[in-house]
Amino acid sequence: MAHAVAPESALRDALLAVELARRAGWTIAELSDVYYLALLYHIGCTGAVAMQSRLGGGDDVNVRRWMSEVDYADQRAMMRTVATKVAPRWSAAGWAQGLAGMATANRDLPDALASVAEVASRLSQRLGAGPSVTEALVHAYGRWDGKVFPALPSGPDLSAKARLVHLVHVAQTYAQAGGVEAADGVVRRRSGGEFDPELARLWLENSHDLVRSLSEDSVWAQVLGAEPGPHKKVASGHLDEVTGALADFVDLASRYTRGHSARVASLAEGAARQAGLPEEAVATVRRAGQVHDLGMLAVPNRVWTRNGALDAADWERIRLHPYHTHRILSLAAPLRAVAAVAASHHERLDGSGYHRGLQAAGLAMPGRVLAVAEAYQSMREDRARRPALSQAEASRLLREEASAKRLDARAVESVLLAAGQPRQAGRSGRGGPADLTEREVDVLRALARGLTNKEIGARLHISGATVHTHVINIYGKIRVKTRAGATLFALEQGLTDS
Repeated sequence: MAHAVAPESALRDALLAVELARRAGWTIAELSDVYYLALLYHIGCTGAVAMQSRLGGGDDVNVRRWMSEVDYADQRAMMRTVATKVAPRWSAAGWAQGLAGMATANRDLPDALASVAEVASRLSQRLGAGPSVTEALVHAYGRWDGKVFPALPSGPDLSAKARLVHLVHVAQTYAQAGGVEAADGVVRRRSGGEFDPELARLWLENSHDLVRSLSEDSVWAQVLGAEPGPHKKVASGHLDEVTGALADFVDLASRYTRGHSARVASLAEGAARQAGLPEEAVATVRRAGQVHDLGMLAVPNRVWTRNGALDAADWERIRLHPYHTHRILSLAAPLRAVAAVAASHHERLDGSGYHRGLQAAGLAMPGRVLAVAEAYQSMREDRARRPALSQAEASRLLREEASAKRLDARAVESVLLAAGQPRQAGRSGRGGPADLTEREVDVLRALARGLTNKEIGARLHISGATVHTHVINIYGKIRVKTRAGATLFALEQGLTDS
């Protein structure tokens, strides 16, 4: 996704790497290492966005794609790639930046890829990869001949796992574009230079069988079935470390977002507690805050750093980044609840948000809280098109959005309280829409679950007569006459989730 390459490219790398390592006679433990190494090979890509953006005239996404194919020691090939594949994508405003990037590419490239490798190693450790995988990632871009990256070892001193996965990644990229003959051609040309000659020979002897073994459809099932044992699973207690690592992975991409996801997560967590959500929902909101911007990596960096108006195409890219977030996270069963909340961070109650244009009935309270927390935190940070807003100005704008019924009023007050802002006069903090009191919100929630007045009284430790009085008051405030109407109101206001 962040490389503009064919979908499931890393999965194909993992399948081919395991099979090539098996044919090389490697142990089960080594097969496991190359499997995870291939999957995590690009986890550090955000560490070099600045350099890639300069070279791409602001389009770092496609630069990562094209530059992953070239031989970095072949200056003519690099310039040819830039001239024929990268430069044609430069916008009019990006030409100066792109030309400057070309002028400094040779100087900046080793440091940029060293940054990618170091970030990948550190993040993979936090994600739960073993030490042999994290150590191999440091050598991820090393070459057999030692050129380009003098700080790394060369020849047999370079990590064998890194050598194998690097060869497989380049060969698989060429196979996707031009078939197995194209893959064999690049492996043959770079054998003894970029690639270990013994691994290159092994690839060339087996390439047709290896590429043929890949499913023509989605390879997800094939990859899951090929995972060498013992299978690594993320314990529930480690899930926060995973989402925290993903937050830092995303936030490295831009100087405007350093620490943004962690701050949103902390604010959303505090607001969820202020709103009275149960602890399970609080944890989901916190994790959703950490990963909500994962999809922004599908958007070229120039869009986020442009100091001026965006065109329609760029706005469409921005509108789709929550979709990419949801698509990525929903593939992992433990993160599906998080994915649903994270994808809601730009939705609005009146349907004016994105990417799905949901209205109030489709937005539960966790998503409403995250949307407000993200809006407030973004306003309090510098952006390319404006400086950070003051606390007072951000608070005023949020309350205006609540008054216009675009943001949830309860969520707004909860976020502002969590941010240390004073409670708005006349509000009880955990009260609800339509001036419902905290107790009336509790009664409405119970009513919406189908409980009778007697059952509501037992649950809330109040008498049936008191419940009846609350119900009459609720009906008057929300302007309904039936339980069905009250239930619909509760659904529209996200009051059925806790």
